[in-house]
Amino acid sequence: MTCTECGWTARNSQQRLKTRRHWRKATLGAILLFTSAALIRLNAAGGNPMFLVPDRILIMLLPLDPTADATMQGPLAEELRRRLLLEELDAGDVAALFDRIASGDAWASPGSDAWQARYGGLVDAWRSRLVRPGDPEAAVLLSIPPRVDIEVPSEWPLDLVVPAELNVQDWWPIGTECVIELRWRDAGTDETPPPPIAAVGYRNRASVGRPHAIQLPPIDQWPKDATMEATIRARFVDAEALLLADAGIDATSDLDPSGELLPDIPPFASMPVVRSTTTILRPVDLGLPNAVAWTGDDSTDQAIRDMFAPGLRRWEKMPRPFAIRFDFRRAADERFDAILLGFVVDIIERQPDGTEAVRRRSRIWMPGGMGPNGNWRSRWGISEEEIEALARAFDPTPGSRWFMRITGDTDLARLAMASVVQQGGDPAVFTRWWSGSVERPLRTTEETRRPFIRRWFYPEGVRRPNAAEPAEASR
Repeated sequence: MTCTECGWTARNSQQRLKTRRHWRKATLGAILLFTSAALIRLNAAGGNPMFLVPDRILIMLLPLDPTADATMQGPLAEELRRRLLLEELDAGDVAALFDRIASGDAWASPGSDAWQARYGGLVDAWRSRLVRPGDPEAAVLLSIPPRVDIEVPSEWPLDLVVPAELNVQDWWPIGTECVIELRWRDAGTDETPPPPIAAVGYRNRASVGRPHAIQLPPIDQWPKDATMEATIRARFVDAEALLLADAGIDATSDLDPSGELLPDIPPFASMPVVRSTTTILRPVDLGLPNAVAWTGDDSTDQAIRDMFAPGLRRWEKMPRPFAIRFDFRRAADERFDAILLGFVVDIIERQPDGTEAVRRRSRIWMPGGMGPNGNWRSRWGISEEEIEALARAFDPTPGSRWFMRITGDTDLARLAMASVVQQGGDPAVFTRWWSGSVERPLRTTEETRRPFIRRWFYPEGVRRPNAAEPAEASR
């Protein structure tokens, strides 16, 4: 009745045939097995415990993902972002994730700071891919309203036009463009809205994510609540085709059997019109220092010439193939301390008979010297140009001479003063603005690197230098 292997003794013959299960030992063995497997996977993942959580559980728990002061992405979102980039999520999981992103949660409504911290990184990870117009995720991204912010100086004279900076944060697929019109909220009606205070085109596939300079009416003309409404008319252009066009790739049968590279670009308002509001913090009244004109000297004039030495660049087969380059760091030189810099930069063609024509005009402004946090930020507006004429600047035998003329401008110097206030500087220090004019030969460069894509554009198309600007309420 005793087992010769384990020593167990049966009380009767029936016990010898009974199955004996050791549940405690089996449970302990299973725990040890799964723990060992989990530790091995955890070690392979670099110690990241989120690696072990199933996809659907991560998506369900995403509204509970902790973020640091609503500014830093949490661990759940970071793990989902990793899986998105590595394409580890199946189609059902991607659809469930984007439903969650589009709706937000009780603590993070779409477009808010909290929503951006929790979900913004996931949107950026997905739209870094080439999202096509027919993709189901494209419709979800296009349904998320953009965020419009208008920054004005914290202090400014009550009776002067207010320089402001317009910024747009969107979560649309790359390749989306829109036209933005700004009006005071409750001004007029939907049937008869007043003329916009400002109107500008915006695209989210830009080389530089800078804000756009606008001008608002004087503060004493603002409505009581100072809330601005943006009317946004957008269109989604195929991102892949645009990238190919930017790279200068022509349509061939290898790329598209139909022979068409770019699809028919839809008109603005091909998508539902979106409205976004933002409340502007009313500036405190400020007495501006009486900045006097200063023509500079030989040393500063040469420094300004050097600032624009890179000259004009061209990319082949681009709709707008030209751009200038300038070295704004030279403005941090001590020679420009306490001087406001506002440049009108003209590219001029001088004909053999001596007549001159401005073929391109740019406006750039910045404070001179060093700012409280290092270099001052530079700003520039939308350039005006004659594209056909500028091509002659690259002709080795054009029969004309090309050069740059940089001229100081009092209105741009005032924008530089607003930039001082916005960046935390002391405007009382800046008592002079550069009012001189210098010329330098035009240097031209053929570019082979990635083309420069402009974030802002005129809705009516490229303006020519000296063309009359449309009337705006702020002018």
